[in-house]
Amino acid sequence: MKSPKSDRTNSPSANGRPTVADAFTMIEVIVALAILSTTIVAIFGAMRTCSDASHHTRMLTRSVLLAESLLVQATLPQDRAFETRKGLAEPFQWKVQIAPTPVQDLGAIHVQVNWLEQHRPQQYDLFSLIPMRSLTQ
Repeated sequence: MKSPKSDRTNSPSANGRPTVADAFTMIEVIVALAILSTTIVAIFGAMRTCSDASHHTRMLTRSVLLAESLLVQATLPQDRAFETRKGLAEPFQWKVQIAPTPVQDLGAIHVQVNWLEQHRPQQYDLFSLIPMRSLTQ
């Protein structure tokens, strides 16, 4: 036979409210909050990393497009053997170098695009060959 005291602690009280045995302890609540806060910090960290990666990809794509457009526009005046041009296209700084190669009527072109991203210098380099007019013509 059960004692009346143990029967009272395991069942709801007469007014329908749970008794002490049905509630969470303070330790259980603290552990649950610690797990929840750790999970939230991890999720926000992952979101920040994704945002940074997205921004870096966007800037890299823009620098590649700028370098390719500079490569398409590159020409060498007939009276010069090499040339270096510099410019600014916010937030990028660019430099185009054209120089002759050992192969006749072929020039080397180097397009360099620089920018700052999160206070760190970034750079994209594009190398190619372009046809050059003979300087003797």
